[in-house]
Amino acid sequence: MRALIVAYYFPPKGGAGTQRFAKFCKYLPDHGVEPVVVSVAEAERSEHAPDDDPTLAHGGCRVERVAAPVRAPLSMRLRRKLRLHIDEDEWAAAAGARALELAREERFDVVVTTLSPYACYRVGERLQRELGIPWVADLRDPWALDGWRVYPSGVHARRDLMHMQRTLRGADYVVANVPEARRAFLDSGAAPGRCVVVPNGYDEDDFDGVEVARTTPEEPLRLVHIGTFHPADLPRGLTRNRLRRVRNRQIEPLGRTGHFLLRGIAMWRDKVGDEAARRLLHLHLYGRSDASHRQLAEQLDIAHLITDHGYVPHRESVRALLSSDVVFVPLHGVPDGERALVVPGKLYEAIASERAVLAALPPGDGADLVDALDVGVVAPPTDAGAIAMAIQLLTAAHARDERAEGCARERFTRFSRRALTERFAHVLEAAVGRAPSLQLPDLWAFDPVGGS
Repeated sequence: MRALIVAYYFPPKGGAGTQRFAKFCKYLPDHGVEPVVVSVAEAERSEHAPDDDPTLAHGGCRVERVAAPVRAPLSMRLRRKLRLHIDEDEWAAAAGARALELAREERFDVVVTTLSPYACYRVGERLQRELGIPWVADLRDPWALDGWRVYPSGVHARRDLMHMQRTLRGADYVVANVPEARRAFLDSGAAPGRCVVVPNGYDEDDFDGVEVARTTPEEPLRLVHIGTFHPADLPRGLTRNRLRRVRNRQIEPLGRTGHFLLRGIAMWRDKVGDEAARRLLHLHLYGRSDASHRQLAEQLDIAHLITDHGYVPHRESVRALLSSDVVFVPLHGVPDGERALVVPGKLYEAIASERAVLAALPPGDGADLVDALDVGVVAPPTDAGAIAMAIQLLTAAHARDERAEGCARERFTRFSRRALTERFAHVLEAAVGRAPSLQLPDLWAFDPVGGS
């Protein structure tokens, strides 16, 4: 089977959005699938993936590089001026033209569009319509239902939702990242038998051969955060639709920053005293952290308890996980009675590190996973007091040489990139075979006592 994969984020670009298909393309040949990738030109920069990471490249598949046009057609420039564009519309149009050329020159059994950028859906739709190639739409995030996606008006929000619904109804198969997103997609028009879940995960190869020394009870507990910290001075509380700032789904964005973690550390420090705090805890940040975090840490007088290592290649982030005692994984808050539609990609690697997790997560599939595997503490993402209490428990146990532990990696192998690629290959086979439906095992169904 030959698969044409449209992936804007692909090595050497770094970041979370790159890893999913970098890993799929690494392991798809093991399942009889030859991937050919259409991706952006290496020289082009993206605000969502500003750093390159050569360690993600494996050199195992052919990549066709497409540059965005220097000057977009008038119709696209007009749409952008009116803010009626989706995102990378110009690049998606160029990628669509190149993908169509490739598909006419060579035989492809299936086309995959991994979204975002969401305008890439048009590439899959075009090849499906003009050449009859089955189309699989992979959604890494819930598109118009993602509370981080902001619109200048209700008209724009409804228009984006319309594009999403068109994709959900038109693709031969839709791949959701987590079960809760799948349920939302079904409510938006996806066919139940052709909407499946293939989550993110971890690559065993990234962990093999990485040896690190663990801290001793006499050393401070090493609390590690991997990834981007958005500005810590975002408005508090749930977002609310208003003129020129509309969302299809409301969230508490501040939970996705270090705001409540830093305030939680300060509350805990005030309780135990600064001298004890120095002995008991040190926070290590790996990834891009907005400057507002440093300012807040200085304001709270806890900067001496924090080391910011900046962006590091993925291999180094895995080493950082393995050197940790506890991994901090945050997410935005959601309204009472709702569940998050995403799971932080870093959570899967945090669990695979076999370290305990301090999960500042709202109700949802991520919190369910931490609870099912009993790998740490779940605290509300926007409750600094609850985070302070968790830090108190974790540091006290560490000082008593009763460190919190995660679960054995062997119990988590269903979330390995090899296993998930096999699952994705089943989706491709179903699309190529025009199967009316596909049933896949529930990855979240864990035996409560140590099974897999």
